[in-house]
Amino acid sequence: MNDPAARPGRTPEQIRAHGNRLAAEASLYLRQHGHNPIDWYPWGEEALTRARVEDRPIFLSIGYSSCHWCHVMEHEVFEQDDVAAYVNDHFICIKVDREERPDLDAVYMDAVQAMTGRGGWPMSVFLTPGLQPFWGGTYVPHDPFLELCKSVTMIFGQRRQELEQQAFEVAQHVNRVPEPGGGPVDLAQVESVAEQCLQAYDPEWGGFRQSQKFPTPLRWRFLLHEHRRTGREDLGAAVRHTLDAMASGGLRDQLGGGFHRYTTERTWLVPHFEIMLYDNAQLASLYLEAGAAFAEPRYRRVGLDVLDFLLRDLEDPDGGFHASYDADSGGEEGTFYVWTPEEIHAVAGDDGPALCRLLGVTTQGNFEGRSILTRRVEPRDEGEAGLVDRWREPLRRARAERTPPGRDEKIVTAWNGLALGALARGYAVSGDVRYREAADRAVRRLRRDHVDASGRLVRASTGGTAAGGGVLDDYAFLADGLLDLHDATGDLAPLAWAIELLDRARELFLDEDGDAHLTPEDAATPLGRRREFFDSVEPSGASALAHALLRLGALRGEPRTTALADTLLMRYGHLLERAGLEMAWWADALLLRAMPLAGVVLAGDPRAADTQALLAAYREAAPFHTVLTRVPAGGPGPDLLAAAPPTRDKTARNGRAAAYVCVDGACGAPVLEPKALRENLLGGDRA
Repeated sequence: MNDPAARPGRTPEQIRAHGNRLAAEASLYLRQHGHNPIDWYPWGEEALTRARVEDRPIFLSIGYSSCHWCHVMEHEVFEQDDVAAYVNDHFICIKVDREERPDLDAVYMDAVQAMTGRGGWPMSVFLTPGLQPFWGGTYVPHDPFLELCKSVTMIFGQRRQELEQQAFEVAQHVNRVPEPGGGPVDLAQVESVAEQCLQAYDPEWGGFRQSQKFPTPLRWRFLLHEHRRTGREDLGAAVRHTLDAMASGGLRDQLGGGFHRYTTERTWLVPHFEIMLYDNAQLASLYLEAGAAFAEPRYRRVGLDVLDFLLRDLEDPDGGFHASYDADSGGEEGTFYVWTPEEIHAVAGDDGPALCRLLGVTTQGNFEGRSILTRRVEPRDEGEAGLVDRWREPLRRARAERTPPGRDEKIVTAWNGLALGALARGYAVSGDVRYREAADRAVRRLRRDHVDASGRLVRASTGGTAAGGGVLDDYAFLADGLLDLHDATGDLAPLAWAIELLDRARELFLDEDGDAHLTPEDAATPLGRRREFFDSVEPSGASALAHALLRLGALRGEPRTTALADTLLMRYGHLLERAGLEMAWWADALLLRAMPLAGVVLAGDPRAADTQALLAAYREAAPFHTVLTRVPAGGPGPDLLAAAPPTRDKTARNGRAAAYVCVDGACGAPVLEPKALRENLLGGDRA
């Protein structure tokens, strides 16, 4: 055994000097722990076999690189020799990047929540050698952690039977999920979820009534869609209020354009400063759609600003988008983003005082003596109206001289699927080719680095090194983003790949009863194969799959695909009234099914003015309940016809571009006038 990182029995000093088994991992989060004195293993057969052979308990730590408290626990606990010496002697220590292994994160997070009533990261779990959890928590300081480890050692040695019974009961609880139903679901359940959202709505500050405020964009997109369907002004007002509050507060990086993870109080002022790709991709889509639905240019500007942030700060030079930015800058939380009046004046000169007022920068500050920037003050005159926009780039350049937060350059398949959808919408509403080109680069990168030799997706890659098998979320989010890209560009290649991915998802994740599982049947699952249905900060893989199947079914006029989505809705829809907000994206899928979802075929010369006018009407309407396919004036070619059979016989009419609206395989008369197309598309959309 020549690798010094692989030799057991080394002292903490030796491990720190030479590194442990994490030092050579692709994951930034794992590498950050590569020179801890703890004898860490990545999750894998080497560690699991050693635990079984030596009959040792496992200490499992799960986190991610932009997690502030993960860094705190590392510094306070995992870097300390006394902790390392004890755990190295008594445990097999395993570190997992939750973004590479969402399957492990999900199952052990359920266990922690079952044992403690709460969850979060860093996740700390003690397991039997058979991988069943018997104690779980999150951040634990140094002294309590060391005492905990000693207690676990004592109980494991002296009360083993009792401990294993407890672990068995926790594992049984984790596997006890609500049984699928089989009854009909209808719009009454959609309306019930919307009512629950309104009851939880914070009328003072927007968002939902919580001590910490999360943006939860999928919930607000659902409410936006229900507002558009019904015309209910209370729903529309709640969405507007929340969008304005989030965009004007500290949740948004007012210079960079991205949004932070959440705020630590209810006014959207003080963020937890980490920035995640999945939040920003979903928020961009939300604001872009709201801009069209409410005819409000300010929402469109926010959405495009988020996309510009993605292109400038998160795009990989080789295509695709990185996962996140740290909350910390040089070891201190938030210092990259906060300002003093003197720093503003040094950049803006005579405009400094007015700029400070507009950006909420004061001498006392609002965060540890400095100020988080906001946009909650109205300009006093025309001279101030454009002041922030004028100085935004110079302020951003000045900020770039500071120590930046760490960036995790991991590329996660599912999150890049969300980004594809946002970029497609940005291109559709603005015509800015930068967004289309970035989407194309991301697709090429995912095709190259995120498909294994068997044709399956991988979960993530860092520097071209793949990690983790693709889970349901990866297939569903990516397929949905590809459908968005086809809608926005008319290109056939994204549609073809989406069809391929959804066919593969059926094989890998759906069983004969129509249940959707997080992992393929042949994946190793420590506590059994999981069904995933609750939505969180991202849609569940199953609800995203239902959306993608509904869209593909409408686009292809394919009853079999739509029926598969119907099966999912019937299997899990009965949980809607009880789960409410936790299943908002399921409610949205049900809403789409009831509208119903329509396929629009636009036939015409793509360069001709009449084709462009019909396309502009479609984009202006921004219908959420349609999918678009474009064909040449003379009709589809064989490849397009095979991918989208409803395009058959769809041609321009008497030399004029024509749009056909098709529902459940039946297409209406050709529509030639842009105004008529808009009215047709918004027939079920009263906004």
